Amino acid sequence: MGSAENQHALQCAVVGAGIAGLGAAIALRRAGHDVEIFEKSTLKREIGAAITLTPNGNLVLDRWGFDAKRARQTMKEQYRVLNHQTLEVVERDSFENVAKEYGHSFDAYHRVDMHEEIRRLAEQAGAVLRLGSQAVDVDCEKGVITFDDGSVVTKDLVVIADGIKSRFVDVVSGEHVPTQKTGKSVYRTLIPFDRIMKDPLIAPIFDQQKSGFCSFINRESHMFFVTYPCRNDEVCNLAIFHDTKPHQANNEHWNSPATVDDALELLDGCHPAWPALVRHADSMNCYVVGRRDVIPRMTNGKVVLIGDAAHPMQPTHAQGGSMSLEDAAAFEVLFSNWSTEDSIEKRLALFNQLRLPRNVVTQLCSNAMFYMIASGDVDEGDAFMAALRRYWDGPLLPLSSKSWSKPIRDFFYGYDAFAEAEKALKYKDEPNGLPEGVIKHFGVSKGP
Repeated sequence: MGSAENQHALQCAVVGAGIAGLGAAIALRRAGHDVEIFEKSTLKREIGAAITLTPNGNLVLDRWGFDAKRARQTMKEQYRVLNHQTLEVVERDSFENVAKEYGHSFDAYHRVDMHEEIRRLAEQAGAVLRLGSQAVDVDCEKGVITFDDGSVVTKDLVVIADGIKSRFVDVVSGEHVPTQKTGKSVYRTLIPFDRIMKDPLIAPIFDQQKSGFCSFINRESHMFFVTYPCRNDEVCNLAIFHDTKPHQANNEHWNSPATVDDALELLDGCHPAWPALVRHADSMNCYVVGRRDVIPRMTNGKVVLIGDAAHPMQPTHAQGGSMSLEDAAAFEVLFSNWSTEDSIEKRLALFNQLRLPRNVVTQLCSNAMFYMIASGDVDEGDAFMAALRRYWDGPLLPLSSKSWSKPIRDFFYGYDAFAEAEKALKYKDEPNGLPEGVIKHFGVSKGP
């Protein structure tokens, strides 16, 4: 990779200082470019619950020198599904060999801990963070960003990483692709594990169990209840996916307030351990789960969408964070050893060929499995297949099987974003970019 003193350094802007945006900043600095990050918030208030990161995402962080211990990593060792009435184990799977098989671990973090460590890496790498800077418009051809105070900046490269509600999706993708409600919401909270383990009704669920996911599905009430630890196994992350209630329908924020009683209403007929667990929560937030149709392109001129701004995922395969980091990893490779003869537009077109198919397939399959978990059915109908086959000729993921099956693990965890980008870079001067069959799992994007 190029050094930060590259004489041909690009002037880069990143809009959004979440995991995707900070990751892009790290990657572009490692490639030798100057980076400013523009974040609308002041990052003074810690928000968010836990986040899961699979080996393909950890591969990226490990290469960047991410300090997992500093971020209070919790390694995932198993997955259990219990009967919601009897607590009988109805499904169990192990993750104990994941690190050995795929070269990197399967972890959970408190989102704030992970974000703080990635921010530290970005600033240590030399990225400049501009807080309280709300971008409101972008000129894709000229690389001009306009802010809400009327100021403008012009950059060689603009990376949009401002999340699922990004205002820039239409102008970059060339289509109107609005965020839609799924009809599902999720109650979320964090509970200290020592508090849980003192409760004799709940403790047997977790006592002598290896760290990991513990969940149940109540198909009669369309409810999915999942727990997993974070922060060195000291905190239990609790999420209850359910049909959106009328009074929640207009919630717009990740941390919209709810009550413990709201969550308890969903647990009638369940084993008493589950409501006992919920009662240990000090507070409860509610997030209305959104979705977006896939976009036909991630790039336009000098501008590129990444992360949730480009491909918001459902949590079914735990790939939202990992796909964001894979996007960033591609920047490190595709924009390394830059010369005055290189073209931003052509390099972004290559990025689009490299990243769009994998992101689209993941997004479509995560949506399909999200509905399957709730209803027991998976939509593999004509519309789904038509959308999938525009971008991918490979074998289908086994959506009707469990989320952690071997084919699904191989598809996600066995992907090296750096290695695949290196393959793509060899075709940077080809008029049509990537030929068929170069990139693992994928042919060439068949989107417009």
